Amino acid sequence: MALFGPRRGAPADFTAALIDGPWTHRFVAARGLRFHAATAGPDGARLIVLLHSLPQHWWASRHLLTQLSSAGYRVAAIDLRGCGASDRPPEGYTLPMLAGDVAGVITALGRRSAVVVGQGIGGQVAWTMVSRTPTALDALIPVSTVHPGSLLPKRRILVSPRSVGQIAALRSPRVARRMLPDTTFMSALLTTWVSNPDLIDAVAIARYTEAMRMPYAPEKVAQVIRWATRPLLTAAHGRFVASVRKPSPVPVLQLQSDSDPVLHWRAARADDLGGEDYQFELLKGLGHLPMEEDGALVSRLILEWLHERDLRP
Repeated sequence: MALFGPRRGAPADFTAALIDGPWTHRFVAARGLRFHAATAGPDGARLIVLLHSLPQHWWASRHLLTQLSSAGYRVAAIDLRGCGASDRPPEGYTLPMLAGDVAGVITALGRRSAVVVGQGIGGQVAWTMVSRTPTALDALIPVSTVHPGSLLPKRRILVSPRSVGQIAALRSPRVARRMLPDTTFMSALLTTWVSNPDLIDAVAIARYTEAMRMPYAPEKVAQVIRWATRPLLTAAHGRFVASVRKPSPVPVLQLQSDSDPVLHWRAARADDLGGEDYQFELLKGLGHLPMEEDGALVSRLILEWLHERDLRP
């Protein structure tokens, strides 16, 4: 990482995440904070909530946002606590807190429940909702992630050695503050996570880098990563892991790529925790960010699965 210098642009504010497109930007109050959501689709339709990974923000869900809303669903791509245009409080960057935030946003959007789709860290937040806020879920679709309850038993085969180094470095607020606002570093990080570097373009890299130039944004990413990866580093965090080891009471579609350079698909499978209606789908030829690499494929699989379960708009 020392190869990358601080190639920083101008500081940014929350408006950097308010990117124009065929959606509406909304701010809702939940749990004493202000959360940002990009929304599209008919107001009265079934709600699908999209959760991003790190160090991204809602923009990572842009393809699904437009494609799922075009199919008739109401879709909200939200910024997690500390990310994008959502508030950045000093504390609360744990999976249980983030799961509670998402349930609160669903209520603030005027709904009792939603289909929740989460990629990476967003997928771990979605899995956590099963044990913490199950009534807020109509269905669960984790993408490129591992169930938090599987972290301890699978820690030795979970991630690639290169990814272990990347994630370990970004657990440090000091390192995150230095590296994440650097366009060259952001590009190098994310292009190693996809199956083909051309699938994540310069515009996306610029969007994510600019968002990391908002005050305290890199430090909040580090706080989430540090907390979420504790099960990989210490058994003392096992109490949380044990608390979420509950089969899902709602349908689950787990999407994992066969060429994911971060997380091996065999380690990601959650057959023992997916519940009675669990389906695992292996995406051929994609990497760790399939929502960006092939949003059309991911959207098609989601729509087919939802329709099979009569979870229509």
